[in-house]
Amino acid sequence: MSWLDQLLPASFRGVPFQVDDIRHDAGDTVVVREYPFQDLPTVFRMGEGAEEIRLSAYVVGDDYIEQREALRQVLTGEGVLVHPTAGSIRVYVAGRYSLRENPTFEGGVARFDLVFIRAESRRYPAGVENTEAAAADAADAAAEAGQDAFAAEWSLADPPAWVVERATASLQAAMGAVWDAIGPAVGLLGQADEWASSMIGAWQELQAGFAQLVAEPAALAGQLAALFTLPAVLTQPQALAFQGAYAGLFDVSSVVVRTDFETVVMPTDGGGLAMFGTGNAAVLGVDAAARVRLAQLTAAGDQLVETLATAGYVRALARVEMTNYDEGMAARAALHAQCTRLLLASSDASAPRALPGSSWHDAMMALHTAGLRDLQARTQDLVRLTTYTPGAWMPVWYISHLLYGTADYADEILQLNDHIEHPLLVPPGRALRVRRV
Repeated sequence: MSWLDQLLPASFRGVPFQVDDIRHDAGDTVVVREYPFQDLPTVFRMGEGAEEIRLSAYVVGDDYIEQREALRQVLTGEGVLVHPTAGSIRVYVAGRYSLRENPTFEGGVARFDLVFIRAESRRYPAGVENTEAAAADAADAAAEAGQDAFAAEWSLADPPAWVVERATASLQAAMGAVWDAIGPAVGLLGQADEWASSMIGAWQELQAGFAQLVAEPAALAGQLAALFTLPAVLTQPQALAFQGAYAGLFDVSSVVVRTDFETVVMPTDGGGLAMFGTGNAAVLGVDAAARVRLAQLTAAGDQLVETLATAGYVRALARVEMTNYDEGMAARAALHAQCTRLLLASSDASAPRALPGSSWHDAMMALHTAGLRDLQARTQDLVRLTTYTPGAWMPVWYISHLLYGTADYADEILQLNDHIEHPLLVPPGRALRVRRV
């Protein structure tokens, strides 16, 4: 029997090799103290030392070069070592290793001198931050700060009647836009759902009492904020629906049609009677005190809705199960752009008329940070996607083999690309979403 026949099988991180010499260095770590005029030393046991596993590993065969390179690629970090005599052991690669070849004397053989350190279990549990809960808490704080900021700014005691009329009409239109966006998502829960019924009731109550609530901004903001709550249990389609609804309210001024103001339009001689029409703010000017106050009231209402929408977006994101890295990156970009836009818009605004109960700016900064941290934590291990455009009609199995060297990814390609009607006929000229190699 040759020495090759006596080799034992082993593997590390799924890559096989063979072993002929095994050595374990284990035991306690001790410190020895010797003193003058004392016959026996003092020995201090410092605990169990790191267990080292030393192997003389071989890759043998006509394809030994491919085996050698495959083993070299995994010889780093932590992994599972299938030991020839001790079974599966979780180990760390102990730094550098030696590789020896002698092609003229031993063709088709490469020898590795490997050292692994046995990985012990943690003695104490390691705390992991719950980023989803932190993001939800930051969203609640931002929503509360948005209500405080609105209550501090909104006051209809001083402006003229036409400013009050336009400001309340603008706020009412913004509230209508809120329900137009949220209503379909609420409807997904079904008419029999208790939470959905309570949301519909809250919206009807807000509509019915709006005329009285405009004089009580804190109560008005609280009832509007109630429309941005989420039920305790959400399916993924429902969570995505709420996420999309809140994103649609990021810029409420672009959703609500508003006329800057109306003024008398004087026709040319013989052109007919004087008529009311839309005025041109660039020509007539908007620096009058009443018009400045109207802009402040309108901005306060928009900021309230957009703050609540941003907070709701973060809450909904915390309930969405991210499926790929691109989705996470899109959500991060949307949240970053929205928070940045709101913070920049408020940076040159005048001071509020009253001192709010909390700092809106600090709460939005915290929401921005917590939301991005949550998305980063939940997307860092997701698959990166790219695109591939077929040049001709071809089966999905051929595309899988072309991209990955195996047909095993055919089902995944079909799941990522709904436009493929038949697996044997993937259309050319249209980009496919595929896993990045």
